[in-house]
This record gives sequence, C-alpha cells and structure tokens, in this order.
Amino acid sequence: MNNVARPATMDETPSQGVRLMTLKVRINLANPLELLELAGIGPEQATAIVEFRAEHGPIQDAAELSRVLHGWRLSAADLERLDFDPADSTAPESPGA
Repeated sequence: MNNVARPATMDETPSQGVRLMTLKVRINLANPLELLELAGIGPEQATAIVEFRAEHGPIQDAAELSRVLHGWRLSAADLERLDFDPADSTAPESPGA
C-alpha cells in the first residue's frame, strides 16, 4: 500500500464543469520521483527536500518548504496538494486489528 499519495478534495474544472479527484502528496514521505509530480519541482528541488528531511526531520509547513527550496515558491494549486503530516504519523489501529 502506498502511503505517499491519498485522496484529497474534489476540484471543479470551470471550463468543463467536471469534478476531478486530486491526490495529496505527503511531502514528508514522498520519494524524489513522487515529488517531481508537483509543478515547479525539478530534480534539484526534490533532492533538497529529501536531504533536508534526512538531516532535520519532517517539513512543518509551506514556509519551511520555501526555505528548504531557497525561496522557491510553489503555486497555490500545488500547495493545496501538499500534506505536511509528519512521516511517523499513522492512523490509530482499529480494535481487533
């Protein structure tokens, strides 16, 4: 089971009037290839994110991500797709599991 991308919100495309499902990118679990799915993230930025997490732990929010990327800013649409939950957060086990 892939814990990196998970269903998020429904977005309406104004020109088509169709609602599309988008996936959240778990910034603290995503590997470099998954990070490349975000517009504006290239190999250099993906590497910086992964190296920062290895040295300093989870990225807390968009402001910290911007610092990690040396001021680089993602679009509002990409920021909505990001999930900043820490890498070690898990759902509680259900009884009897």
